[in-house]
Amino acid sequence: MARTRVAYVFPNSRREMIEQWRAGTAPDTHLLGLNQLEQFGIEAEAREPALDRRAAFLPTRIRWHLRELPLPWELRDVDAVFTPLANLIPLVGRLRGSRPPILVYNFGFNTILRRAGGARRRLLTAALASAARVICLGPSQRDELLELTGFRPEHVPVALHGVDHDFFAPGDAPRERLVIAIGRDLARDYPTLFRAVAGVDAQVVCVALPRNVAQLEIPSNVEIRERIPYAELRDLYRRASVAVVALRGAAFPYGSEGSGVSAMLEAQAAGTPLVATDRPIVRDYLVENDSGLIVPVEDPEALRSAIRRVLDDPDLAHSLGAAGRRRVEERHTMRDMAGRLAPLLEEAAAG
Repeated sequence: MARTRVAYVFPNSRREMIEQWRAGTAPDTHLLGLNQLEQFGIEAEAREPALDRRAAFLPTRIRWHLRELPLPWELRDVDAVFTPLANLIPLVGRLRGSRPPILVYNFGFNTILRRAGGARRRLLTAALASAARVICLGPSQRDELLELTGFRPEHVPVALHGVDHDFFAPGDAPRERLVIAIGRDLARDYPTLFRAVAGVDAQVVCVALPRNVAQLEIPSNVEIRERIPYAELRDLYRRASVAVVALRGAAFPYGSEGSGVSAMLEAQAAGTPLVATDRPIVRDYLVENDSGLIVPVEDPEALRSAIRRVLDDPDLAHSLGAAGRRRVEERHTMRDMAGRLAPLLEEAAAG
C-alpha cells in the first residue's frame, strides 16, 4: 500500500537543524512532527522553495515574498503540504485545483488579523480560507480565529504542539538558584520581568535578542545571552530552579498569540518549575498550581512573588517540576504531535 507523501515547507531552512538532530545535538521540537510521522504511515520530508535554493542573487525580501508563488507546482509530486506559510501559497494552490492540498499551521495569524489593515486582513483571510485546513496550536487560538474569520469549525482543527522530551529530559545534578527566561518573540514582556527580578537573590539568564531588551535597564543579576547551542539551552533548563515565560497581554499587537508555547514545553520536559503570565494559550499548555504558576499580566510584584515562592519552597518546586514532566510525557511528546497531525494530513490527501 502506497504511503501518503507530505512535504514540510518551513519559513526558513531546516537543513542544519535536521543534521544536528541526526547527530543528537539538537531536538526535533521545531521540526513539528516531521521525524515522527513514519510510524503513522506517512512519508514526510522537508522541502525548500526553489527561489531560496536557486535565486540567491535576488534580495532576501523579494525572495521572501515571491517564493510561495511556484510552490504548488514545485510540490506536485506529494500528496499534501504542511507549512506555517500562508501569505500566498494556499491561494496559488487553487490554480492547480487545490492539489496538493495545503495545510497551514497557525503560529500567529490571529495577531496579524487583529492588527492588519483592511486589505491585508482580507488577503490573509482569503488565503487561510483556501487552505485545506488551518491547524491551531490550542483551543483558545482556534476559538479566536473562528471569531475573527467566520470559518466553519471543521476548517480549523487543533493539534497541540509537542517537545522532544528525550532531548530535554531532566538531569541528575542539583538545581541552582538560577532563573531562566527563554524567548525572542516580540510578545515577550521583558520590562515586567526585569522589574520583577531586580533585587531577587538569584542569578537570572535571559536568552533573547537585542530587540527584546533594547533601551531597557538590565538589573545587575541578569545576564543576556543571544543565540546559544541547544546543548547549552538544555543545560540551562536542567540547572535552573525556575523558568519564567513573561508575556504581554493577549491584545498586544506584536509577536504571536502562540508566544511561549515552545519554552513552556521545554521547561516542563526538563522538570523545571514554571512561572508564566496569564494568556489564553498559556492555559492550553499549563495547569495552574499543578504544572506551574500563572500570574497576572504586567504585574511585576505578582511575578516576583511567584518566582521567590518557587525558589524558597523546595517541595513546591519539586511538585511543579514533576507534574510538568508528567504532563509532557502524557500528551506533548513529538510522537503525540505527529499522531494528532497524521489523520488531518491523511484526510486532506484523500480528499
